[in-house]
Amino acid sequence: MIKKIICILFTAVAINASAQITALEAKGLNFPEISGQTLADKYIELPIKNGKKTVVGIAYSRAAEADLKKWLNPLYNTFMVKEGGGTKNFDVAEIYDVNFVFVPVIAGLKNVIADFKASTDKEFWPYIMDTQKTDIKKLRETLKAKDEKIPYFYVLEDSGKIIEMVSGAFKEDKMDKLEAAAE
Repeated sequence: MIKKIICILFTAVAINASAQITALEAKGLNFPEISGQTLADKYIELPIKNGKKTVVGIAYSRAAEADLKKWLNPLYNTFMVKEGGGTKNFDVAEIYDVNFVFVPVIAGLKNVIADFKASTDKEFWPYIMDTQKTDIKKLRETLKAKDEKIPYFYVLEDSGKIIEMVSGAFKEDKMDKLEAAAE
């Protein structure tokens, strides 16, 4: 019984260490150039070079969807400027003044884009990018994203250099890292 507990603890520590190594590997890399259209039909290029930092969320497969859903409200409330401001005309997103883009580079997205739009609140459309012809495997390799079943979040400098990366299920300390890098 003790052997099983030790094996489980060792596995959990190894998985956590692997995620931290991935984050360290990604920091300092240049984010690859990606172009596409938002769901609001606006052409966009990553990295965005407009003098602001950019927060990019990427899901490589539908398997990342459960974790991704837990991130949506905190990301929306923190980084996406709301029409008419936030609560009582105060919008936290205005503090950070960053670009925010979510990129679902899911194979076959083009085939289900109408359904994807129908199931997504229109308020999110300007922040969701369809990359069209992106090589998903190459993108994952370039960004050191080892597990396609979890979402990844990057903070980029205006130059496109990755200054922070977190992945997996939502946790306050991960959100804190993104916020600190976005300041």
